[in-house]
Amino acid sequence: MNVQSSMTARTPPHAQASISGLVETRPLAQAEPIVTTHRVTYSNRLKVFIGPDETVGNFLRPLCRLDGYHRFSVNMTRLSAPVAATDITSAISSAPGPSSVQCTGSAEALVIEVQTAVEGLARRFTAGLPGSRSGEPNVCIPDGTDFLRVYPDEVFTAEQAAEIFATYFETDDIPAGLQLREIAE
Repeated sequence: MNVQSSMTARTPPHAQASISGLVETRPLAQAEPIVTTHRVTYSNRLKVFIGPDETVGNFLRPLCRLDGYHRFSVNMTRLSAPVAATDITSAISSAPGPSSVQCTGSAEALVIEVQTAVEGLARRFTAGLPGSRSGEPNVCIPDGTDFLRVYPDEVFTAEQAAEIFATYFETDDIPAGLQLREIAE
C-alpha cells in the first residue's frame, strides 16, 4: 500500500477529496521582480537595495541600532535608474549615485550629511536647524574610528533622522526648515 492509499484508508470520505487535492501539482505563478530605486549602505559594509514602498519605520529600525563605533553610519543613495532586484550587478552595487544622504554617529546623536552635484561638481553638506554658525564646531560625534565635529544644532536623534531619510527618499531633498552647511574637503 502506498502512502496516499494509506492516508485515504484512514481518512473519512468527506476529507478524502481535499487530501487528493494536495497531491496535485500546479504551476507556480511568476512573481514580478522587485524594483529597487535606492541603495542603503550600513557602516560602509552591508548594502541593501530598497524600492518605492519604504516607510519611516523601515528607516528608524536601523538608525536606532547605531552605536557610533561598530554600527556607525547609514548611507542612502538614489540609483541612476530603477533596477529590478534580479538585475543588480557588482557595477550597480558599487557605483556612486548622483546624490545621497548619510547619517553618522549613535542613535542618540547623529550627524546628517547630504552629497549632491552643484554645477556638475560633487559637494557635501551637513544638515542642521536654522541659526548662525560662529566659531569652530565643538560637538564630537563618533564615526567608527574617528570623530566628526559639528555645531550643536547639527545633531539629531534616530527618530529625527528617520523623518529626514523618509523625506529624502520620497523627494530627493531634505525637509524644508533645515539648512545646509558646506563641508570643506
